[in-house]
Amino acid sequence: MKSHGPPDIFQLALLYFPLLYLLSGGYVLLQFDGIWQAILFALGWIYLLPPVSCRVVLALFGKPVTSDTTPDSRTFRIWWFLTQLQMVFNRIGVLEELLRLVPGLYGSWLTLWGSKVSPFSFWSRDILISERYLLNVEAGAVIAAQCGLAGHVITLDDEGHQHLLVAPITIRRGAILGIRCGMGPGCRVGAGEMLPAGRMLPPFTCWRDGRKHKCAD
Repeated sequence: MKSHGPPDIFQLALLYFPLLYLLSGGYVLLQFDGIWQAILFALGWIYLLPPVSCRVVLALFGKPVTSDTTPDSRTFRIWWFLTQLQMVFNRIGVLEELLRLVPGLYGSWLTLWGSKVSPFSFWSRDILISERYLLNVEAGAVIAAQCGLAGHVITLDDEGHQHLLVAPITIRRGAILGIRCGMGPGCRVGAGEMLPAGRMLPPFTCWRDGRKHKCAD
């Protein structure tokens, strides 16, 4: 069945998940008497529980990679839940900036979500990632400030039906993304390539030999 119109109850209810997650963590935090126990709990609650929960979902249902699905499908609902699981980091960007202070830590954290990110990749500031479990970033890759890595896109057909496309993003060894670059689902930047500043790659576009190509697979 094709779906259109306003979001259903499931989608609307999950919009409250990030706020309730923070509030519940804050409530438990207030129950600790020791400062170090409270700090360890806060770090685990913020940085470990969401990616571990994501891995559990991926183990049970697989990655929600799809070329065309609608909001009434299981794949869409899995993707929507994982999106809300990441929303705290989308809203409070400083949480990820703190991880980037420690070389290699941010890449390892993304790998915990389910991506394959080398700890020897470099991540600048204000980077937006929509699917932290769908990245393949190799050693020596450099992602400049304000880049956007969006592993999904939602389109509308002529009848107003929503269609979700989700696919991994790949950045090969030694590749550089210039400031304010954007990559959509299924995009790849070849090894040693430089994606110029401000360049946006539409879904399933590969950048190699200094220009864009349609990805063969």
